[in-house]
Amino acid sequence: MLGGLKQKIMIKSSIEKLSDTIGFEIGTSDDETQAKLLNGFCKGLVNSIPDKNNYETQCCYIADKLDAKTEKVLNDLVEFIKVKNEK
Repeated sequence: MLGGLKQKIMIKSSIEKLSDTIGFEIGTSDDETQAKLLNGFCKGLVNSIPDKNNYETQCCYIADKLDAKTEKVLNDLVEFIKVKNEK
């Protein structure tokens, strides 16, 4: 059992080290791949932090570390989501 846990931790830490590169590569992919990445990220975030206060704190921590390009893309996505949901 511990061998599997050690392997899982090693894989996770390897992915974490590559998160910027993975994000960039997905950013140059098609819309379906980009949406899957965002859906997976959001599902993981929500499912791993069920407490509302802890979830909001984590969102605050994430927002504090975003650069200007990321903020622009996320704000643009929010606007398109609002338009889509008005239908």
